[in-house]
Amino acid sequence: MATSRRSRRDVPPPRTGNSETDTLRAFLDYLRDSIAVKVEGAPEPQVRTTIVRSGTTLLGLVNHLTFVERSMFLAENVTDWKVTFQRRDRTPCRAR
Repeated sequence: MATSRRSRRDVPPPRTGNSETDTLRAFLDYLRDSIAVKVEGAPEPQVRTTIVRSGTTLLGLVNHLTFVERSMFLAENVTDWKVTFQRRDRTPCRAR
């Protein structure tokens, strides 16, 4: 059974901003939007299905990116990066 998905054109990365902060925010928004477009409308079984040799799923990728931002911007210490690709009932972070 085929699913209908809206066709979206890839959006080029943002141009550099007036400051480092503007550039960082623009790239973060660009990357967040890019991953959101990739998973938008994906059915539940598909986001949990492994289709690559590494065992990564769409849900695992979103979870991992959440931990990357938590580590970088909230100064959380990620103790096990491999776990960040897995379901959220295990917490690979500890307070610094």
